[in-house]
Amino acid sequence: MSTFTGGDTPQTSDVGQQLAPKEGQGPDFQLLKRAFEETVRNSQPFVDQCRLNYETRYAIWNGQSADGKKHAREGSKTDPTPWDGASDLRVYLVDDAINKKIAMLCMAFRKANVVAVPVEGNDIKRSKIVGNFIRWLIQTQIPEISREVELLANYLNENGVAATGQFWETTQEKTITTLSLEDFQKQFPTINIFEAIQNEIVADDIKAIFEEIYGCSRAKATKILKELRKTGKSEVYIVGREKSRPIVRAFNLNEDLFLPPYTTDIENAAGIYRIQYFTAEQLRQFANTEGWDKAWVEKAIDACKGKLLTATPSEYLQPLSRSFVYTQQRFSEMIGVVYAYQRLSDEDGVPGIYLTIFNPMLPGDAEQDGYAKYGLLGYAHGEYPFVLHRREFLSRKVHDSRGLAEPGKPWQDQIKAHKDSRIDAASLGVLPPFGYPSGRPPAKWGPGAQIPERRVGEYHFMDRPIPDLNTENSELQLREDFKAYVGFTSKESDPQFSALQNQHEVNKFMEGWSKAFRQIFKLYQQYGSDEVYFRVIGLQQSEAAVFTKGDPKEDFDFYLSWDVQSMDFEKQEKKFTMLAKVLNTFDKQGQADYSEILQIVIEAIDPNWAERIIQPANIGAQKVVTEMQDKLAKVFAGQDQDISIGTPPQIGLQVIQQYLQGDPMVQQRMQNKQDPFGQRIQKLAKQLQFQITQQNNARIGRLGA
Repeated sequence: MSTFTGGDTPQTSDVGQQLAPKEGQGPDFQLLKRAFEETVRNSQPFVDQCRLNYETRYAIWNGQSADGKKHAREGSKTDPTPWDGASDLRVYLVDDAINKKIAMLCMAFRKANVVAVPVEGNDIKRSKIVGNFIRWLIQTQIPEISREVELLANYLNENGVAATGQFWETTQEKTITTLSLEDFQKQFPTINIFEAIQNEIVADDIKAIFEEIYGCSRAKATKILKELRKTGKSEVYIVGREKSRPIVRAFNLNEDLFLPPYTTDIENAAGIYRIQYFTAEQLRQFANTEGWDKAWVEKAIDACKGKLLTATPSEYLQPLSRSFVYTQQRFSEMIGVVYAYQRLSDEDGVPGIYLTIFNPMLPGDAEQDGYAKYGLLGYAHGEYPFVLHRREFLSRKVHDSRGLAEPGKPWQDQIKAHKDSRIDAASLGVLPPFGYPSGRPPAKWGPGAQIPERRVGEYHFMDRPIPDLNTENSELQLREDFKAYVGFTSKESDPQFSALQNQHEVNKFMEGWSKAFRQIFKLYQQYGSDEVYFRVIGLQQSEAAVFTKGDPKEDFDFYLSWDVQSMDFEKQEKKFTMLAKVLNTFDKQGQADYSEILQIVIEAIDPNWAERIIQPANIGAQKVVTEMQDKLAKVFAGQDQDISIGTPPQIGLQVIQQYLQGDPMVQQRMQNKQDPFGQRIQKLAKQLQFQITQQNNARIGRLGA
């Protein structure tokens, strides 16, 4: 019996007054469809601007030719200007700037410092391990994170606004294994399996065992039994290891995610609509693994295959390739699905995030309810599973943010005009117009051509227009102006403010990811393992750390930061020099963690070096102790030794002191003045003490006597 209540009797005709369906009822299809279509329709101005941004970035316009020239088109009422074959060059000024910004933002994300800040004071002790854990979780458990970061940076710089979605995914696939009678016997040691297999009386019982263990049908169980009787072996499907992990996806707000244009805060949006296309096989898989309604799935495959959901240009002109041969996405084998996330209140006034998976062209009927799945989203953080990322804040409305293509288009068009004019001037210079007697054009024209004349000068070149000799300077000036505008160093910009502008962009990018990290951590608290061992790449850890989920109510904010000046090695060198002076001057109590400082400095020089040469502090100290003990053993055996370069003098002296105090035979040899053993020990101690004296002298030289 269908629980679909959409039909012709919606609960209200006002989308804004929509309530959560009562218990046991489904969503109102007509109201849901209207809300989705209104959101897409009202977003059309933003969609149109995004299309213009796309064409600007990739230098696309009507009438282009592969050879970069203007040509007359068959049936066209106008001829190309200034002539057929004139230059029509593609200029990628905006695309180049966007790619540079993407490289900067991707670098910022990879090298960002992640800090977990507890919302409540009692979580301070766990903040460091939580910060290290979230780094490990993002780096190792979300393999697509680099791709999604780059996609987000593309959307953000092209259109000015984008979003990321944070979800939790649990998958489990079946694998094939070979079952032998010997293996089957081990599972049931008290039963003679070899006899039971051949016994028709218990055949049904054995088939039932196969069905229960391997989750197969009765027909498959019969086949397994038959093969075991015949060959003693059979291939069976077993459930593989369950994979449970966070998922991050970047979304373009003109293509696969739509918000009402009046939205000022994503958490206050009436609804968020995510669009995705699947194959028929994928839909059937969702019916088996994610609880989608099987009747709806089959109906969608029959009725909705190949049909677009929004008919926006960004959807039906979606490219597979951005080369000149423009290849469009084909949806003939795909079925569109809308994920509708709505914040609705129930009859008691309690709000919640509800998720409805549907297709607006597939209403309910006697076989299915009009949706594939419906219910509370179930995420404990109580938020929409999306974070909005904006390049700029011109107002509070979500779409009021520009990409680089919008302000960059005039510069790009002017530079194209200058380039085309120089190419056309060169064409006129190489082959200017020429004159000839009426009715007697030359049979051949070119170098070495023999052209008979009746009168001198009958065949001649016309005067060509004097080219503008200032176009190159003008183009350079335009480029410098654009570079200054977007924050690149140029003759027209102040390097200090260029760095400030880029840092501002990086900070906003990091703020969005900080919110995304918080949602990911909340999802792990809800769905992740209670305990996990991890080791963060790049950190000096000799042993894997253990993370326990702890109190589900504990709350952390995450802050990501990265300094754009870290790309300038000279500035980094000055900062490290200043750091060394400050530490030597003011670190009286040894509060600075020098192993962390070493990590930072070498990573700044070359991250690959840091991975290879830096050891965890405890391993490094143990290595020094082992080397010193080896030298002392050789001295005891009569060999003269010297301190190795780079040996920490304090650790070395401590090892010598423990060596002298711990062995009576060593003490006895030290007291024997005829034995050179004592002199060799004193030599090592003096070398270490000399290093300490040099360090003190350097400090005194900076501070004064």
